[in-house]
Amino acid sequence: MNMLTRSERLALLLNLLGDEATEIARTGMQGGAREELEAAIRDFETYPPSQEEIDLVLDDFESYFKLALSAVDQPEHAGPDENLPASVPGPKLLQIAEEQFDVEVEPTKKFAPPELTGNTILDLNRVHPYQVARALKDESPAVITLVVRKLANEHAAKTIEYLPAAVRPVVFLQMAQPSAVKPMIEERVLQQTLQMALQVEERQSEVDSAEMMANLMRSLPQAVRAPMLEELARTDKEAADAVKQQLYQFQDLERLEPRDLQKLLAQCPSDVLGLALQNANAELLTQVLSNMSKRAKESLQEEMEYMTNAKEEEIERGRADVVKLLLPLIESGEISL
Repeated sequence: MNMLTRSERLALLLNLLGDEATEIARTGMQGGAREELEAAIRDFETYPPSQEEIDLVLDDFESYFKLALSAVDQPEHAGPDENLPASVPGPKLLQIAEEQFDVEVEPTKKFAPPELTGNTILDLNRVHPYQVARALKDESPAVITLVVRKLANEHAAKTIEYLPAAVRPVVFLQMAQPSAVKPMIEERVLQQTLQMALQVEERQSEVDSAEMMANLMRSLPQAVRAPMLEELARTDKEAADAVKQQLYQFQDLERLEPRDLQKLLAQCPSDVLGLALQNANAELLTQVLSNMSKRAKESLQEEMEYMTNAKEEEIERGRADVVKLLLPLIESGEISL
């Protein structure tokens, strides 16, 4: 049975979450705890974790996450205040229908104003989790944790899901620590969060936003475009990745020089390329076939014949896979476009 220290478990979890989460965690630690974490991180870089260790840490993460969420049902032991009631725990019952959470399927989601009760905690739970997350997106993990503690379990979980990926693990870790915030400060934070959440009246599709930014960047030269993407990646890596995926399209293969096209084709599995070329225009198909060896050409044509009944969404998925292979070649300078 694998036995990992607390620092090793945290280091492994951060290793799985990525560099951005690791940097955020580092800034919140000092002294011996940080030194132990750094040593564990270096150890995992030298000796990658086994699957058993990964499974162990992920199981712990899931268990602690459920435990942390259950804390919203427990009252906090803050000192008494003559002017304000004692700290109120989050409601046990969700205040909005759970099916309303799934707004991603709609290009734009408009949020109906909730019926407010005058109780800040109850009203926060009547606001959509996306609105709460947007209100908290620029706040510190400590503030986010304070608010999430007051949400019903399902609401809290969905709010955390809508937060930036790098912030989620830090909020999770802070939820395991007892809160020492005075009720007066707590109430002000909750009221401000509620006001900001109510100002989020609709949710724009992330895909639409990325597409709009990508279309704008298409008109810019590479020398201008690259620094803009780097700056966006520093502030919002997920948004930068989404823009990159939209920046280049399958039809861009027609603009590649023969040598560059050959480099891309060498990276494409024949089944992926065969799917992507279904219903493609004759010029692109001719260009692709003319830059392949006889053996590769015959293999591709067989794949295409086998996939003639492919659905439109399958074809689009295949084309997206080709673009994913194109992107790193462009970023590395191996291909010019």
